[in-house]
Amino acid sequence: MNNLRVWHIQNPPNHPMHWSVSSVEEARQKIQKLIQLDLKNTRIVSNAFGLEIQENDEWSEWYNDEGQDIMELVNDGD
Repeated sequence: MNNLRVWHIQNPPNHPMHWSVSSVEEARQKIQKLIQLDLKNTRIVSNAFGLEIQENDEWSEWYNDEGQDIMELVNDGD
């Protein structure tokens, strides 16, 4: 898959940070690492994550063929 990016918001409603990834599996691993870093940071009281795909120059939330978003896959891997 091409044109994928992970988004991460620390203490919403702050602005998201983005990381380009080359696959859904890489996105899952990146989010897991970011979660661990946030858990170690006492200034982070909440966070949000997602995976976006770019199609026709527009970014939209990624879902697999079963309708699951990336966080469902991250949580299933726990």
